[in-house]
Amino acid sequence: MHNEDLKLIRQIVASGGRKYTAGNIDRSKYDRLVDMGWLTPFRTNISDVIYDVTGGGKAAAVDSHESP
Repeated sequence: MHNEDLKLIRQIVASGGRKYTAGNIDRSKYDRLVDMGWLTPFRTNISDVIYDVTGGGKAAAVDSHESP
């Protein structure tokens, strides 16, 4: 887990718990969160993915705010 991962999951949670990505972009930062169990991906077509925050992702976002 990296600080960037925590920052990204907090941003996604704060914006409603969903992130829409479109087109040919680098999704490696989102894929890391999927691998950690914090996001669930849903392909809407060949080039677009919607990521939903999981319960584990919500917990990580909250826990990271409470850490010193």
